[in-house]
Amino acid sequence: MGTVYVIPVVFHILHDNGSENISDNQVFDAMRILNEDFRKLNADSSLTISSFKSIAWDAEIEFRLAQKDPNGNCTNGIDRIWTMETYVGEDESKLNPWPRDKYLNIWVARTLINGAAGYSYAPASTSWDPSIDGVMILHSYVGSIGTGYPGTDGALTHEVGHWINLRHPWGNTNSPGVAC
Repeated sequence: MGTVYVIPVVFHILHDNGSENISDNQVFDAMRILNEDFRKLNADSSLTISSFKSIAWDAEIEFRLAQKDPNGNCTNGIDRIWTMETYVGEDESKLNPWPRDKYLNIWVARTLINGAAGYSYAPASTSWDPSIDGVMILHSYVGSIGTGYPGTDGALTHEVGHWINLRHPWGNTNSPGVAC
């Protein structure tokens, strides 16, 4: 086993006091799933497509909720922000970003204007503002408890994969079968 890289994470919960104001336990569950997936400890790894089994591996990346905020204060890594931006869910909704060189920012919203479950930019992209670096995701795609549920709980893993520069296995589109 090589070096395990630890990435501090902050969840910015954009809410209007509705169901999108997910519980701490739902965030903890999402972190559990994210770590199981990236460490290849997930129960469904046995379902890996046979042509990918030989290259499926433990990424040796561990995600942990931040314990210190950018000012050095203690935190639980969950930043709750009351805002109507929860109904918009776009780049301009990414409020209170923490420094991208020290944290993975994840914004949770009620609605995403683009209609997706979540999105992230690849770090290799140079055409966007660094303050929007991170993941934007619907509250119902975070974890498998609370407003999340099994079957969509892998969406965060998918978007974090894009955040670390992974592409879709079918090509650089959102349409499987269109490119390879």
